[in-house]
Amino acid sequence: MNRQIKTTLAAMLALCLMAACTTPSSNQSDEERTVNLVYTDWSEAIAITNLAKIVLEEQMEFEVQMKLTDVENAYAEVASGQADVFADAWLPETHGHYLENHANAIEQLGIIYPHARTGLVVPAYSQYQSIEDLKGSDVDLVGIETEAGVMYQTRHAIDQYGLGSVQLLSLSEQDMTKAFSESFKRREEIVITGWEPHWLFARYELRFLDDPLQVFGAQENIYAVGSKSLSGRLPTVVRFFERMQFSEQQINSLIYLMNSEADPEDGVREWIRKNEYIVNQWVKDLKPERKKIM
Repeated sequence: MNRQIKTTLAAMLALCLMAACTTPSSNQSDEERTVNLVYTDWSEAIAITNLAKIVLEEQMEFEVQMKLTDVENAYAEVASGQADVFADAWLPETHGHYLENHANAIEQLGIIYPHARTGLVVPAYSQYQSIEDLKGSDVDLVGIETEAGVMYQTRHAIDQYGLGSVQLLSLSEQDMTKAFSESFKRREEIVITGWEPHWLFARYELRFLDDPLQVFGAQENIYAVGSKSLSGRLPTVVRFFERMQFSEQQINSLIYLMNSEADPEDGVREWIRKNEYIVNQWVKDLKPERKKIM
């Protein structure tokens, strides 16, 4: 056997030994590697879920499946185990009734954003100051999907404030924001079912109507919720969502960057690039480690 062949075989043998003698660290070796995320067609849900997918896949080496659905089915799928995590749960008010339906099958993993709010929103120039001012008016309430938590609250507000003459329109979020933008340009009255965080608050001067009866509740939290079995099956995923929390500036910039790109994922990647330190804190000690077993 000539020297060149011997050298080639030796190099191949060395590579095989390196591969054979390296294995994932024991703390993650038995963990499943597939994560199923469910989300709704709302700006913050799309942004948060895409961000989680990218980080889980590219930094923590999980295979992530994303499924778009409505909010009611999001809770149902997490409860049944069809999905692992829903990272846009507005609690305790907005989604409270959905969580109650599955209270024994869903656990709260962590607070994604602690300063959330829902209510009826108007342009800053609006004559309306309170929900009570809408009584007897001819303005429509421009809402989103019928099953959304904020729509559930709005129907309750119509009843509690005696707004029987006011019509509640059910559109997509995209159509709702388009209607708001067009009315704002013409300085027309418009009332929408709004929530914060949302990119509208970064682009326009607008405000929530006073809610003296507290139908929409006070400040809320956006939680990541998961199935009861998750901590046993995917402990590092649970730890990741426990750590994943945004400030007001951080989540608003994430939603803004996502909406500024044709492909939402491009905007999310730009946010990750600009906030590398924050993401590193989320995944610290959660990345798969490899150790030699020679």
